[in-house]
Amino acid sequence: MQIHVLSKTTQSGIDNVETVHRRASSLLDRFSNRITALHVQLDDLNGPKGGVDRHCSMKARLDDGSEFLAHARSAHISSAVDSAMRRVARSIDACNKRKMCLRRTAMLAP
Repeated sequence: MQIHVLSKTTQSGIDNVETVHRRASSLLDRFSNRITALHVQLDDLNGPKGGVDRHCSMKARLDDGSEFLAHARSAHISSAVDSAMRRVARSIDACNKRKMCLRRTAMLAP
């Protein structure tokens, strides 16, 4: 899995690239053989004013060509990354379950 991080924000004491890699290894590890690329964009919408304005956009591209998008906003960049990554993982898992269900019904159909 290739991880591409574009960070337009800074938060004191946090390495954004390291945060994304660490969270991807823990949350998306079970899909790592299917995910070919993970594109992450981090933004600070209000600049240095503060508030709930750290935004994370994430796009996961799978080996079958499908793509999954997720967005999250939080006061801390690590929380936004965590939320977006959990949404991507849920989307991939739901898609896998739908495909398995369709295969089962196709096998049972006369």
